[in-house]
Amino acid sequence: MPAVTAWQRFPATDKEKSVLQRLQRISRVIESNLILFMALSIIAGVLFGWISPAATGRLKYFNKIALFIMLYPMMVGLRLEEVGKAATHMKLIGLSMVFNFILSPLVAGGLAYVLLRDHPDFAVGLILTGTVPCAGMVAGWTGYAKGNVALAMVIVVISLLVSIVAIPIWMPILAGVYVQLDALAMLEDILITVVVPLILGDMTRRLIIRWKGHDTFHLIKPVLPGASMLGMYVIVFISMALEAENLLDNPQLFLVVFAPLGLLYLILFGAAVLFSKISRFSYENMIAFTYGVAGKNIAIALALATIFFSSMTVLVLAIKPVIQIAFMALFLRAAPFLRKSFAGSHGGMAPAAGHMGERSR
Repeated sequence: MPAVTAWQRFPATDKEKSVLQRLQRISRVIESNLILFMALSIIAGVLFGWISPAATGRLKYFNKIALFIMLYPMMVGLRLEEVGKAATHMKLIGLSMVFNFILSPLVAGGLAYVLLRDHPDFAVGLILTGTVPCAGMVAGWTGYAKGNVALAMVIVVISLLVSIVAIPIWMPILAGVYVQLDALAMLEDILITVVVPLILGDMTRRLIIRWKGHDTFHLIKPVLPGASMLGMYVIVFISMALEAENLLDNPQLFLVVFAPLGLLYLILFGAAVLFSKISRFSYENMIAFTYGVAGKNIAIALALATIFFSSMTVLVLAIKPVIQIAFMALFLRAAPFLRKSFAGSHGGMAPAAGHMGERSR
């Protein structure tokens, strides 16, 4: 029998493929019902905190495990090699970074000051929403709208890398009005919270591909978003349990968050489309640019809120998916009409041939 080489590949067996396909179906259910499961997590958390207040404090010990479950699968699906493609379309990428890390934080900070200054924890949540990078799901939504998926994927990766430095700069400046923040400590914690899972995720992806091959990885990849969301739901459950008494005494707090979040997304989507029109972006690039600006990373925002801020700040991030998904779906419905408006525009990077992308959050 021939010796087995160190990196001999072992493609997935029929049994493994069957298991992965079942997990894919479960992941699709978890992912496609994001708003429902997020609402159930909020309700279950509040009920648990109300029924068993003595046990609620012990839930904090599960936060770090939930954070890792949420962030690590998301990073496995991310391809850092996409950064190398940025050199061919630096102008468009640069503009998306300006929108993501200058316009978006400033708009969020302004809305927080005008609408939420009497609710400092909520103000911090809104600012954090405007400061985090875009999510992996941006590529998927771009594909559905027949936009430039390759461009969207580059924006996703670069915005994540830029956010490692941008978040510790912006949050003390904008959120420091409401809570005390140490920029250096925040940077250190972000390096642990985001960069470590990023490195581990990249190593895992490479190991899977070398050991099991690309075909097996493409079977595993659709499972990752669902796994990530399970961690997200656990974090929301824990945070709501910790604030159960406050939320039951003040149910109107849920409504306080909706208008500022809605205005933030309306401004981001509107500004991105208008700028794309003025800059004569092609329809495909406009779609990628707009989703790349407005499709904020829910998982990273939740992770940072859990580490640095109160459970009431987490509430903003728990409600955020309802608003964000609604706006992204409405934008998708408007895409055919926007295509007519952008007919004849050819600015920026050429569109990719494929339409599908990552769905991780």
